[in-house]
Amino acid sequence: MAFYQALIPPPDAGGLREEIEQARLLPESFTWPALIFGGVWLLFKRLWLAFIVYALVWGGLIYLQRQIGFSFLAVMLSHTALAVFLGLEGQNLIARKLLRKGWRLVDVVEAPDLSSAERRFFERALPAVTSSRVVEAPSAPAPTRFAAGPAPVIGLFPEANGR
Repeated sequence: MAFYQALIPPPDAGGLREEIEQARLLPESFTWPALIFGGVWLLFKRLWLAFIVYALVWGGLIYLQRQIGFSFLAVMLSHTALAVFLGLEGQNLIARKLLRKGWRLVDVVEAPDLSSAERRFFERALPAVTSSRVVEAPSAPAPTRFAAGPAPVIGLFPEANGR
């Protein structure tokens, strides 16, 4: 089972229901396109700052190879490590970008695939929205077991006298 982060856009005049319907679910998984395509993937996802850092590291490694004499194997291992890092952290980079823009993390959903995750998220989120708008009539307080007043409770059991 995979985990998905549910992010909703910043508060708007549309209301909470519209924000929930615009939610984005990001998987907590390895990002193969980020591993294979690297900088192009960063540009496609509009991660400008991450692309600048990626390009500087890439260029620095090439500079080290040409000017200082790093071996080809060391440079290739460094490029591979950079690609694996992007693959591992690609979805987190997208989530951080959205959080900086004001999006909010509202839920983490466990599901086998994206469609199941969306269904579970909407089942949990939308009834909460509709039930929060329903005004219920106040009911009588529940009868208490002990009329003398609240008894001190020790431990996890609510009864003060029994097992």
